[in-house]
Amino acid sequence: MAITRRHLIVCGLAAGAVGGIGALIANGDQKPGYVWHGSALGGEARVSLYGSEPETASRALEAVAQEIERLESLFSLHRKTSELSLLNQDKVLSAPSRDLRDLLHAAVDWRSRTGGAFDPTVQRLWEAAAAGNEPTRELIETAGSKISFSDNSISIEAGSALTLNGIAQGRIADRVTEILVDYGFHDVVIDTGELRLPGRQPRAVGIPAAKAAVSVAEVAIATSEPKSLLFDVARWRHHLIDPRTGESPRYWQSISVFAPDAQTADALSTAFAVLPFEAVADLAGSIGDVAVIGRDRKGRIRRFGDLTLTGRRDVS
Repeated sequence: MAITRRHLIVCGLAAGAVGGIGALIANGDQKPGYVWHGSALGGEARVSLYGSEPETASRALEAVAQEIERLESLFSLHRKTSELSLLNQDKVLSAPSRDLRDLLHAAVDWRSRTGGAFDPTVQRLWEAAAAGNEPTRELIETAGSKISFSDNSISIEAGSALTLNGIAQGRIADRVTEILVDYGFHDVVIDTGELRLPGRQPRAVGIPAAKAAVSVAEVAIATSEPKSLLFDVARWRHHLIDPRTGESPRYWQSISVFAPDAQTADALSTAFAVLPFEAVADLAGSIGDVAVIGRDRKGRIRRFGDLTLTGRRDVS
């Protein structure tokens, strides 16, 4: 994915248009020096640099584009030749990349820590929901199935399939952050479907659940909303599926998770979207270093966790 004039815009955006793919919007009084537009795992992506030197910015954004392309070739379900697609097809993958191995280990860990609310083996249930089919007992049993790791391979059980769409966008945002920091850029806004704002300069971010903006810095934010992809409005079948039941819960209209890194925020927003308030509050408290702003099914705004991550300084 090469940097082109379509992708690299010099001081061309008005304040208020930075970042913000979908429901999240990061903005501020200062315009970004450079903005890169592209895609990540089938969705729109944007990287904005502030106070940028032209030659260094161009090199940094070229490195970002190349890295996103490389990670797409590992994690994407849209590419038949990706490592993840080949693993789903053959049920075993020899000589997997370290990136895939590490992300799957993280996914399995989050499955354990969330009691199965986050689960990379939910893919068969997702496919059934997208096709308008009911979750059968056989399909439900594919969720929670074992992922096996050996020195030179990864394997999954027959009949199961994996998705990393609830964690990989966050990992890509974190990896882009690492690259930009290596190039000396700290004041940036990264949106790969999940937001990462590593700099100390506060930026305003619109939070759908609160219908308001927060001013935040040095944080990652991930939002899950059932209405963003509805398969069946009448039956309220949406893309956020509880792996343990195959159903699409009605607990939240929107839920945003704040965390130090985007991979954590991404995984938890996916898990929390299928859990009731009490379970989310308990998990957020036990995990620590995360905050949640959600609008429940009755329209009530819920805030809990470490609210200093949301920009609030009036909490102890």
